[in-house]
Amino acid sequence: MTAPHDLLTAHRRLKGGALVDQRAPLGVDGFFQPRRAAFWLFLFFLANGVFSMVSNFYTGYRVVPTAVVFATLLWALYAVPFLLFFRSLDLFEQHPPLGFAMAFAWGGFAACYLAIPVNSAVESISAKLFGPQFTADWGPALAGPINEEILKLLGVVVLIMIARTQFRTILSVVVVGAMIGLGFQIVEDLLYSVNTAIQFPYTNQIAPVGLMFLVRGVITGIWSHALYTSVSAFGIGYFVTRRHEPLIRRTSVAVGAFAPAWSMHFFWNSPWMQDVGGGGVGGMVVLSLVKGLPILAAGYLMWKLAGREEGTQIRAVADHYLDDDLMTPEERDALGSLHQRRHLRTHMRRAHGRKAARTLHRLQRAQLHLIRVCEENGTGIPAARAAQDVTALRADLAATHTPATTGATATPNAG
Repeated sequence: MTAPHDLLTAHRRLKGGALVDQRAPLGVDGFFQPRRAAFWLFLFFLANGVFSMVSNFYTGYRVVPTAVVFATLLWALYAVPFLLFFRSLDLFEQHPPLGFAMAFAWGGFAACYLAIPVNSAVESISAKLFGPQFTADWGPALAGPINEEILKLLGVVVLIMIARTQFRTILSVVVVGAMIGLGFQIVEDLLYSVNTAIQFPYTNQIAPVGLMFLVRGVITGIWSHALYTSVSAFGIGYFVTRRHEPLIRRTSVAVGAFAPAWSMHFFWNSPWMQDVGGGGVGGMVVLSLVKGLPILAAGYLMWKLAGREEGTQIRAVADHYLDDDLMTPEERDALGSLHQRRHLRTHMRRAHGRKAARTLHRLQRAQLHLIRVCEENGTGIPAARAAQDVTALRADLAATHTPATTGATATPNAG
C-alpha cells in the first residue's frame, strides 16, 4: 500500500506536465559513451558524412538556392510524422532522444556518404563486365540492395555496440533500424530533389522539387528505406536478445531477416513490371502499388511479430511483479498493443473528456516505465518510486470522472 506522503511526493514529481520519471533503470547504458571505440567510429563516419552532404547541398545552393531551401523544409516536414510514429512504437521507451537522433544521423549522413562512391564503383564494374545498357537497367538493383542495406545495418550494429544494454527486445532494435532507414530515405530524397533542380537552373525551381516529392514521397515513400532496414534489423534484434539460443540459430535468423530486406530493395529497384499501368502519373501509381504492396505486407508481418514478442514480455513481467491495483488484467493486455492503448484512450475521452484521456495516456506511459524498471532491477527502490507515479496518476484519473461515474473503474475494458 502506498503511503500518503509517498503519493504527495509522486504528485510533486509529476507536477508541471512531466509524463513520468524517465530516468533510465540502473544498468542501462546511454548513447554517450566516449570510452567505447564504437562511439568514436560512429563520430568519425558521421563527421565525414556531414561534411560531404553539406558540401553537396552548398554546391547546389549556389546554383538553385530556392530549390535547396524549399526541398529542405519540405522533406523535414515529411519526416516528422514518421519520426513520431517510430517513437510511439518504442513501447518501453528504452531509447532517449539522443539515440533516435544518432540513428537518423547515421542513415542520413554516414550511410549516404559511404553509399555514393560504393554504388558508383559497383555500377562502373557492371558497365565494364556487362555493358552500359545492362547497367542502366539493372545497376540500381545490383548496387542499392547490396551496398545500402549493408551500410544501414552497420549503423544498427554500431549503435548496439555503443549502448549495449539499451536493446532488450527485438522491437527496440527494429525501431532503431527504421529510424536509420528514414534518415537515409530523407537525405537521399533531398539529394534527388536538389540534383533534379540543378538540371533546370533557369526555370521554376519549385516544380522539380514538387515533382520529386510527389514521386519519392507521396507515391513511393511508404515502402522505402525505413521499411527495408527495419526488416533487416529484426534479425539483429533476435541475435542480440536471444543469447540463450544456439549461435547457429541466431545467425541464421539474422541472415534470414536480411534476405527479405535485400529482396524487397532489389525487387523495387529492378526493371521488372515497368510496363504495368502504362505511362504518366497514373501508371506510376499503379506500378508503385503493384510492387509496393507486397513489400509493405512483408514489412508489416515482421513488425507485428516483433510487437507480439514485446507484448508477451510486458504481460510476463507485469504478472510476475505487479498487483492488480497497479495494473489491471485489461491494462496488461492492452499495453503491448499500440492500437489497444489508443482504443482505451478513445473510450476514455468519449466517456469522461479530453483531460481524462490525457491522464490515461500518462498512466500508460508510467505503467510501461514501471514494467521496464521491474525487468531491469526487480522490486527495489527504483520500482517503488515508479509505482508511486502509477498510483498518483491513477488517483488523478479517478478525479477526472464526473460525480455520476464515481466508483467506476479507472480504466475501461477494451471491449
